[in-house]
Amino acid sequence: MSIKEIMARERWATEEAFLKGNVGALDEVFDADCVFHTPPLLPSYKLEQLKQFALGMLQSMSDVQWSWDDVVIEGNTAAQRFTIRGKHTGTVPFIPVPPTGKEVVIGGCAVYHLKNGKVIEFFEYSDFLGFFQQLGIVPPMKMK
Repeated sequence: MSIKEIMARERWATEEAFLKGNVGALDEVFDADCVFHTPPLLPSYKLEQLKQFALGMLQSMSDVQWSWDDVVIEGNTAAQRFTIRGKHTGTVPFIPVPPTGKEVVIGGCAVYHLKNGKVIEFFEYSDFLGFFQQLGIVPPMKMK
């Protein structure tokens, strides 16, 4: 299977898990020993924690839409830029903030290291500051 096919399967698995709650789809893409990094909120975690995170996000956000903006592939590494849109209608798993009902947009980039047709290491860099500002947790920056 080509890396392009693996990345198409990753998009399918992400949508299945985060939009439909079918977290078993993640097993098709991520190695059982895959290490995930999502600084600064989740410095290092495993596949089972990703599944719980997906289910928590499904419960905390409604009207969620994912867009896949760019994909770059070189060797056994892929990077893709994405945008998530939704409404904050529940408590986000890693942020104990009551639902705000606010529409939010989160941009980010993920880097995947692949081996034997599966992702073995995953790095996500999302605009959590912007997300926190949209929720009202952090005040917007004022430029002079």
